[in-house]
Amino acid sequence: MHVVARARQFLAIHPWVYWAVVLAVAAVVALAVHRQLSLLEEARAQWQTTRTVLVADSPLMPGDQIDASARTLPLAAIPDSAIEQVPAGSLLRQRVSAGEVLVATDLTQAHGPAARTAPGTVVVGLTDSLSRDVAIGLSVQVVAEGLVLASEATVVEVIDEVIFVAVSEREAPAIAAAAHSGLTSLVYVP
Repeated sequence: MHVVARARQFLAIHPWVYWAVVLAVAAVVALAVHRQLSLLEEARAQWQTTRTVLVADSPLMPGDQIDASARTLPLAAIPDSAIEQVPAGSLLRQRVSAGEVLVATDLTQAHGPAARTAPGTVVVGLTDSLSRDVAIGLSVQVVAEGLVLASEATVVEVIDEVIFVAVSEREAPAIAAAAHSGLTSLVYVP
């Protein structure tokens, strides 16, 4: 006898099994619908609940005066680390677009070239007589005598002939030693 025929015969003799399966499927569907409705309510609550945060009024570059105003936005549109006021003595660490919510990582308490570095990096000053049109924010590699000392570096300041680059803490000593000897060069990364 075929499997389908046996199943139909079994269900004809025991109709309660059929109804138990129907009820189980209905319960699973009801739970899934309830879960989706509660997720929808949570999302709706995030768009209805608001918070006041600082938003950049104009495009800002590292070192610029912080030009921002307080705006009330829905929680769903606010990053977790958004700030409500600028702490005293803070400087802008990175570029911020107009209308962008200011977050804690946009600001720093450090001064000088270190003010533009990302957490976990340090600044090393070097000279490269062949470098031209070096701009803040430029991605570079630092090399010396044919060896790559830093595969990911960022120019954070240019003062006269000294180019300050942000590199990882473990790469900094070798770069500083090579820079002291005048062996460093910058390789421009597209």
